[in-house]
Amino acid sequence: MSEVKNIPRLRFPEFDENWFSSTVGKCFQIIGGGTPSTTNIEFWGGDVNWFTPTEIKKRTVSSSLRKISRKGLQNSSAKILPINTVLFTSRATIGEMSFATEECSTNQGFQSILPSIENDNRYFYYWAALNKKIFFRKSTGSTFLEISKKTLEKIQMSIPSLPEQQKIADFLTSVDKRIELLEKKKTLLETYKKGVMKKIFNQEIRFKDDNGSDFPDWEEKKLGGITNKKSSNISANSIESNEGNYTVYGATGELKEVDFFEMDTPYISIVKDGSGVGRVKLCKPYSSVLGTLDIITNNESSNLNFIYQFLSKTSFLRYVKGSSIPHIYYKDYSKLKLSVPLIYEQEKISKFLSSIDTQLELLETQIDKSKTWKKGLLQKMFV
Repeated sequence: MSEVKNIPRLRFPEFDENWFSSTVGKCFQIIGGGTPSTTNIEFWGGDVNWFTPTEIKKRTVSSSLRKISRKGLQNSSAKILPINTVLFTSRATIGEMSFATEECSTNQGFQSILPSIENDNRYFYYWAALNKKIFFRKSTGSTFLEISKKTLEKIQMSIPSLPEQQKIADFLTSVDKRIELLEKKKTLLETYKKGVMKKIFNQEIRFKDDNGSDFPDWEEKKLGGITNKKSSNISANSIESNEGNYTVYGATGELKEVDFFEMDTPYISIVKDGSGVGRVKLCKPYSSVLGTLDIITNNESSNLNFIYQFLSKTSFLRYVKGSSIPHIYYKDYSKLKLSVPLIYEQEKISKFLSSIDTQLELLETQIDKSKTWKKGLLQKMFV
């Protein structure tokens, strides 16, 4: 390996040696995958995990959707890969990676990086995450992109001593585990909210008034009886060059900021046409929506957030019209029937569910900040 004078901007203080220039193939052992004959039932349904690129979505994987037999392994180019192998997708989806937490094999859409005692393949994992564009530039193919083992082996990389590789990998692994913990907390809280909402709207959970007494029974009403609808005529083209401090919402959320607003109070937006039809969002005051969204407000007998929580779990598919461009109309979905408590119980329900939403938003912010921090670390810790 030839010496490189460049060193990373961010480095652990105990290291001061120069990094070296090498290639992926000189530093790491790479193994491709294979697929047994799909017509031979003896090759399938065994005990060998056999991964495809679509299963590589998280930092670690343990169990595959399909498994092959030992006989299938012997009759294909698939190989047994040891624990902690980096499963690196090399066909169609390029550069997606997971660590195998159990022995496994893969199909031919992988060029997997084996663990070794000479270099830490976790270092490759984080280096590759930073340099993903390189793999796309080196990929070829007309039907689908692919990077071959030979091409991957020749890619240049800068690499420090093994102890420094391990230190970098240990630190970034701890960052990943923190992100995974936050994501797990968010998922659990979302599951909890979904379950408690079902019980609230089924009236299995009831709130009491400030004196500890039961509220009256809920009454069945139509959505149109507790809401009002407004329309917008704003198009994306009409605000293309407009800049300001007031949010405009589109089908996927906040679109941009402009110098005007149409609503000075909170409201609910519902996508009324296109692929996102029926998508519901609680929008902040001093904002506007595109004309492809309906504006829903509450009346004096209803709480806006109570309505939002109900609509967020409601499917609008029954109200969709149109084959090429799906569309929903307020005149149709306003007939939706729902059980509604008195405004005072609505407010208690709203406050309770809003507290969960606040926790979810906090977790989402922490996840985003952690991912941004990790991205910055990757850029500074590698040459």
